[in-house]
Amino acid sequence: MRPLLILDCDEVILEFAGPFARWLREAREIELRFDSFALVGNMRHLSDGRPVDMQDFPPLLDGFFEHGQHLQAPAEDAIETLTEFARDMDLVVLTNIPAAYRDIRISMLKGLGLDVPVHANDGPKGRMVKELAGDRRAVFVDDLPPHHSSAAKHAPQVGRLHMVADATLRGLIPAAPDAHVRIDRWADARHWIRDYLEGTA
Repeated sequence: MRPLLILDCDEVILEFAGPFARWLREAREIELRFDSFALVGNMRHLSDGRPVDMQDFPPLLDGFFEHGQHLQAPAEDAIETLTEFARDMDLVVLTNIPAAYRDIRISMLKGLGLDVPVHANDGPKGRMVKELAGDRRAVFVDDLPPHHSSAAKHAPQVGRLHMVADATLRGLIPAAPDAHVRIDRWADARHWIRDYLEGTA
């Protein structure tokens, strides 16, 4: 049975922070700064500098996933590395994008040469990581520490690699305490992933 690589999408396969900031400015006249890792607290209306209300954030995120995903480019070396991995392991995307926009994401990834299953999750990812991995040797890659904590709880046998593709965000997100390792670049991560899947990491 082939090993399995379970991948988040935003800030793992595709850049998110920069494209989201661009879409907010161009489509909604909102500035997104990265003074801290808190999207809502760093969003302000360009017209008068007012902070964006918490209740307005979900519709903005939905708007981006519906109309702005085309702005997302691959993380550095992501497509080349994952294409190489697909030769001898199975790949699956586990993303917290709303299900309504899953087909757009599938189309985006196919356009980049990644024809892989995409699961639209809601909330912590640990239970889905466990279900997807089953009895297989598997590695889970995600940018958010809480998802690694959830995976550690529900699927402790799965390798957990913490990755933040965006250089601006890397310094704002501490290394996930429940991940096995923090590696932010695919060129470096490929070695750890192969070692874990081969039982040598």
